[in-house]
Amino acid sequence: RKLVKALSLETVHIVIQKELIFSLIIMGCLSLSFIYIGLKFKKADPLQKPKGILLVVETLVDMVGKYMHSIMPSQFEKNYYPYFAMMFVYLVFSNVSGLLGFEAPTSNYSITLSITLITFTLIQFNAIRTKGGLTYLKDLVWPPTNILGTIAPLISLSMRLFGNILSGSILMSLVYAFTGYLSSFVMSFNFLGPVIAPILHVYFDVFAGCIQTLVFITLSSILIALEADTD
Repeated sequence: RKLVKALSLETVHIVIQKELIFSLIIMGCLSLSFIYIGLKFKKADPLQKPKGILLVVETLVDMVGKYMHSIMPSQFEKNYYPYFAMMFVYLVFSNVSGLLGFEAPTSNYSITLSITLITFTLIQFNAIRTKGGLTYLKDLVWPPTNILGTIAPLISLSMRLFGNILSGSILMSLVYAFTGYLSSFVMSFNFLGPVIAPILHVYFDVFAGCIQTLVFITLSSILIALEADTD
């Protein structure tokens, strides 16, 4: 038995995925940035117009707040607006991190699934609070097809974000491989990549990354609001 246990332990491998490491790096940098900005706001004179980084942050917060207010009732402002603002910032930086040479965290399904689980939990929490526990369970199991409808947002939100970011990463890898192949006929250095790739990076990393962030935030907020009592 000891030999079997020893052999079974030897076959266990713990793999730390690169996307997880880059995700921790992004969250660490964002945390330090928020601490720095928070200190700047504490020292700022409220009677003077903000400038520099304070003006940028106030503008972004105001934009996110107005957008969330347009799709979610004001009763969600205290509890949900900060969550979606933080999720918005994290997803934007995660989606465009490929420009910095990172493996985009959202190109890993385990990360997008984890993010979506937060939204899924909030959806179910509001459904239980609105309907009551017994009614929620009844609607969940009968008819049986309701179970699929309940799980559908978890699958669709996570797969949509993961699929779009991953497809962009794969396409850019193919572009670099193809330009490297063409460049090899002239020299060993891939000189076509830096010429062609920036235009495609603007679309697949910046534009698509921002759009997918907006789609995720919009769908998440709508699904949460639909299950809540908005009376």
